[in-house]
Amino acid sequence: MGRSKAIVTTLGTLTVQRQGKHTFTRGNMKSTLNKMIAVMSLIGLWYTLVTLNVMWPFQFGNLPGPDTVFRVWFKLLGDLSYYDNITVSSIRVLAGIMIGLVTAVPLGLIIGLSAKTSDIVFTNLEIFRPIPLIAYLPVAMLLFKTIEASIVFITFTGAFFPILINVVQATKRVPVQLVQTAYNLGCKPHKLILRVYLPAIGPDIFTGLSVGTGASWMGVITGEMMSGQTGIGYSTWQAYQLLDYSQSMIGMFSIGLLGFVFTRCVRFTEKIAIRWL
Repeated sequence: MGRSKAIVTTLGTLTVQRQGKHTFTRGNMKSTLNKMIAVMSLIGLWYTLVTLNVMWPFQFGNLPGPDTVFRVWFKLLGDLSYYDNITVSSIRVLAGIMIGLVTAVPLGLIIGLSAKTSDIVFTNLEIFRPIPLIAYLPVAMLLFKTIEASIVFITFTGAFFPILINVVQATKRVPVQLVQTAYNLGCKPHKLILRVYLPAIGPDIFTGLSVGTGASWMGVITGEMMSGQTGIGYSTWQAYQLLDYSQSMIGMFSIGLLGFVFTRCVRFTEKIAIRWL
């Protein structure tokens, strides 16, 4: 009797798991469909506004239509220079993000744990945080010998501050009871960072990283437009100066897609790194 009951319970559990899996799959399909409809609706609205030559309240009639842009974009997919520019910009962003991550996390932990360090260091950092990335460009060009280094510095700055702010605030929010419990269980002070603080602030690190990724892309485009000679930002600005508006819009959409892919990669990494999410 007991064995039969156990078998029934197991079968019931498996059924619920399968139903949950099917529900999850249907939910994903519905979400994907909604996103596709949203994108197609935006393209349809764009086509309608351009075709009707709407000039108020914005001059949509001056824009190239989606049919023209996508036709030029399709031809551009066969041009190797397009992929070279994407690769160069992506490397610059990745370099800035990685440098920002490895500097902002430990510094944020120190500031969050030490009131004195917060008063001395964080006060100065808060002065620089509101400065737009484009305003850093002249200083970066004076500080570094190469244009490449100055552009990477801009991408680093874009990633650094969002990660730093999230880490500082998350560190201060770690419950004292959690730290005290770790002490009582024999955790050494130097191991608290790895065993208590980093697991506790993990989600906030990835939140800052997601925001910083977008800021880094804005930074690299700014740097490439103003002083670069390669990259998707440079090619976009060159197209605008040559009055090639279709090419300019292709650059704009390419930047948006690259930022979207980078952010999705961050979210995917977050799900792997933080098991409880």
